[in-house]
Amino acid sequence: MTIVLQSNTDHLGPANTYFRRDLPMCASMTAAIVGCGDIAHAHACGYQLAGVDIIAYIDPLAVARDQFRQEYGGGVGYESIEEMFDAGVTPDMISICAWHLLHAPLTVAAARPGVKAILCEKPMAVGLGDADGMIEACEAAGVKLAISHQRRFTLGWEKGRELVAAGHIGEPQFAVTKLGHGLLNCGTHAIDGARFVLGDPTPQWVMGAVHRDTGRIERDVPIEDGCLGLVHFDNGIQLMIESDLDMEGATVGTFQIRGADGMMEVGETHCRTMTSQGWEEHDLGVPREQIDVIGGQANGRQAKELVAWIDGSSETHRCAAAQSRVTVEIMMALLESARQNAVIQLPLQEMGYPLDLMLEEGKLPHHDEADTYDIRAFLKRDDIDEAAYTELRATGMGHHPIMRTLWDRAQAD
Repeated sequence: MTIVLQSNTDHLGPANTYFRRDLPMCASMTAAIVGCGDIAHAHACGYQLAGVDIIAYIDPLAVARDQFRQEYGGGVGYESIEEMFDAGVTPDMISICAWHLLHAPLTVAAARPGVKAILCEKPMAVGLGDADGMIEACEAAGVKLAISHQRRFTLGWEKGRELVAAGHIGEPQFAVTKLGHGLLNCGTHAIDGARFVLGDPTPQWVMGAVHRDTGRIERDVPIEDGCLGLVHFDNGIQLMIESDLDMEGATVGTFQIRGADGMMEVGETHCRTMTSQGWEEHDLGVPREQIDVIGGQANGRQAKELVAWIDGSSETHRCAAAQSRVTVEIMMALLESARQNAVIQLPLQEMGYPLDLMLEEGKLPHHDEADTYDIRAFLKRDDIDEAAYTELRATGMGHHPIMRTLWDRAQAD
């Protein structure tokens, strides 16, 4: 069946682009969404595009789960995963859309026999020990686990991976990514994406430098103010990661790759190469401005592949936990390298969060609570003006800009 799909990057703003794409609807499957906040809109959109029936919305805030029931249709609201299971409801799939530190405990709580797959938001976990605990819990319950690095489904990255595999620029040697807003926030996408385009090579060692002069936090987790890292893969490719050092030209998902016979610049919505024939802009089959990066087709195709993994028509999922564990290991090794002032040979031995350890050990300056700030604090829905939220939502404004608007108003008062 060919259907017209709407791009829905809800957290960025209202949907505004359309394109046609063959997307056969899946056999009837059900899903639950845990955490009815910003990114949950992208998950809901993805399930709808994949023909998955969302039967449960779980959030401690009644206003949040009621909004999702109204906007995405049907389903029952619950305060917790346990309440849903106690009601006799066992969805085929469960999306974990809560903040970072809740990923591990909520995934473990959701991993019960009868659940077929869990799709957890990125970053997979804050520490390798938690990531391993998530994998172990899911394996014990017979549940498949994927992590929502949905940019792996963007057309630019797919074309880049295809061209690298075909030897279009020769053997890849070196890649660079430049990003902002923290490793756990955007770095997880950048590292995961670079590996995806390069064919998912295995990291061999990592060296990193970190600075933290402020009380910077992201979604309740202390993070670095800036970092620089080098990842050496077992096939000889190296990846340079620059985060929050120079924001000019910084993106989440654009990489420059040098190969033996050429160069590539690739992002989620474009891919161009330089060879002996000069620069070539590769056709992705869809206008650049209509390629979804978050929500829409990116999450829709991610959900479709999850269904295929469940029903056996796909052997794996490109965002399977085994891949995302590598991303967590690289991020933690970068921080551990700064902690030890040494190259970190993998596999990584430290199971905790090295930045927390550096703060505890006095290797990074300590900041009083009054001096800390969360770069995503505006996304917390507690005590917002719900009447104003409803009014703005009625205009078609997305959740993310609404929350930013309400935050700015509150700060100005």
